Amino acid sequence: MSLATELNLIGKLVYNVLYKWVLSWGVESELIGPFALTVIVFTVILTLITMPLDVWQKIISRSNARKMEAMKPELEKVNKLYEGDKAMLMQKQRELYSKYKYSATKACLPMIVTMVLFLVVFGGFNSAVKHYNSVVFDDLQNVYETTYSASYNEAVAGGLGAEEAVTAATAAAENAVVEAYKPEKFLLTQNIFMPDTWADPVPDASTYAGTGMGKLGITDVDSAVYEKVMKPLIDKYNVTEKGKSAWNGYLILPVLVLVLSFVSSKLIKSPEQPQMAGQSEEQVKMQQSQMKMMAFVMPVIMGVFSLFYSTAFSLYMFIRSFLNLAFNLTWNIVQKKRDAEERDRIMSTTVKK
Repeated sequence: MSLATELNLIGKLVYNVLYKWVLSWGVESELIGPFALTVIVFTVILTLITMPLDVWQKIISRSNARKMEAMKPELEKVNKLYEGDKAMLMQKQRELYSKYKYSATKACLPMIVTMVLFLVVFGGFNSAVKHYNSVVFDDLQNVYETTYSASYNEAVAGGLGAEEAVTAATAAAENAVVEAYKPEKFLLTQNIFMPDTWADPVPDASTYAGTGMGKLGITDVDSAVYEKVMKPLIDKYNVTEKGKSAWNGYLILPVLVLVLSFVSSKLIKSPEQPQMAGQSEEQVKMQQSQMKMMAFVMPVIMGVFSLFYSTAFSLYMFIRSFLNLAFNLTWNIVQKKRDAEERDRIMSTTVKK
């Protein structure tokens, strides 16, 4: 009976649709396996689908920035005039925002959608990774048991004793498992379904059935059976020729994700937020400090995800971050050019007058 885990909606899209489509290409590479190509295709498609949302966020942010610049003198005047009356200050601020049609909520909506999308995709990749590992174990268990049974019967028929037949059948089953196993690689990472870190390339029973960060959480398994079937692979892939623990990867993607996230946070500045009713200057500074802290914390969170979860998800985060950064840089360059042209036009009109 198959013990393969169930896929959620995104997992089905990634595994049952895109992955099988990529497998149909028949592309074989020692550096980039089919699932790595699946991740790349999925990320590009998702980026194209969500690009209108990114454009909308840019337009809203730019519009709010201009409105903020226009109403800032009046806002400062209102804040000073009604400093002692919070109720009246809030009313006047609302009137001012309504006058300039300023809306901070619209700018926040795309960000909320982005966070929700991140969590949904994370759940989808976790689902696909768990499903793949459970399918691999199911297939290898069938290979092991089928080969063991056939080899044992053949050994007994050949005149070997029970103990010798067990030894011969076990060796044959283990060799069959090694031959049947086809690891999905990505560049220097041995197994794309495990973290690009010091983690074992082939998960042991505690990693496979354990729960929590860095664990696969496939609990519906007999650990003794798992260890028996996967032992030859663990011996081959998880130990170097010198007898030391082998690393699945070399932290390349986690470092790249961390660096790219920091670069993005530095290059993409958050829009200026207006002073709300009842806020003191110290509270405004504290709010700005918290925003700066978030710009530091988010890259760290991304790095942690890369350390403890699959290389596949790290690859997704890297490509997604890279494409978003490229989009933002291109947008900023185009906008700066347009702003310069607009300033030149205004100056030219002023000089003519």
